[in-house]
Amino acid sequence: MKMLRWLTCPIVCVALASGPALAEEAAAAAAGGEVAAPADEQIDTEALAILQRMAERLAAADRFTVSIRAAYDAVQASGEKIEFGETRQVTLSRPGGLRVEAVQSDGDRRLVLFDGEAIRIFDPEENVYAQIEKAGSVDDALRHLVRDLGVRVPLALLLTTRLPSELERRVTSLAYVGEDQSTEAPTDHLAARTEDVDFQVWIAREGEPLPRRIVITYKHAEGQPQFRAMLSDWNLSPEVSPAQFAFAPPEGAEQIPFFTRVARRSSTGEAAPEQRGAEQ
Repeated sequence: MKMLRWLTCPIVCVALASGPALAEEAAAAAAGGEVAAPADEQIDTEALAILQRMAERLAAADRFTVSIRAAYDAVQASGEKIEFGETRQVTLSRPGGLRVEAVQSDGDRRLVLFDGEAIRIFDPEENVYAQIEKAGSVDDALRHLVRDLGVRVPLALLLTTRLPSELERRVTSLAYVGEDQSTEAPTDHLAARTEDVDFQVWIAREGEPLPRRIVITYKHAEGQPQFRAMLSDWNLSPEVSPAQFAFAPPEGAEQIPFFTRVARRSSTGEAAPEQRGAEQ
């Protein structure tokens, strides 16, 4: 049976078998998970104001487009880190439109669409697609992908209207590193910590307070792998139409099950992953 490589394609997920859970923090946020804050919180007020401006601007945007060039570490059994990459073109139109066009470093392409009624993922090389009905907002779709389907979504938190409240709840330490002139335009460089990750974000000083670079370190994962992303070509008032989020299967395209990863118990009692097909 054909199936898309949901667990290794970085359109909406990253390598689970060979790489780190690069979107763990965003995934927990999209799923509404709880993270306990340590007692020794240290929050720089200047940095917090900058981070809040960024979060509030993104959450309030009716629509936007952005280009993302990302790289992530895959920690090998030997401990060696191998870097893989991807590019993504993201189009968001609230409440119910999301389009992600992704190209992996090996040239594989994927298309993810949400039109307020269903989530669809298309592999043009194999000419196969999967879909699952899910009416609601982009927030609802991301929550369903993460919480119900177990899909990892890199930087999903940036696409949700809950960004300000989630950052406020999760960030336990935040520092202002300084002004960075090495980026395409001057940015404020911030460093933050949560229970599970350390992250750095570079936010534009001029114009809209948008993130230009993000680095996430998974400090509890073996080898402390990183996820790195450059965000460019922001447009907060793009021309969008419903057709951009609709999907018409090409001639000969085959619909296949939407596979997800779920936990099962092995004979030793330890959790082990398995796959299941979701209702179509």
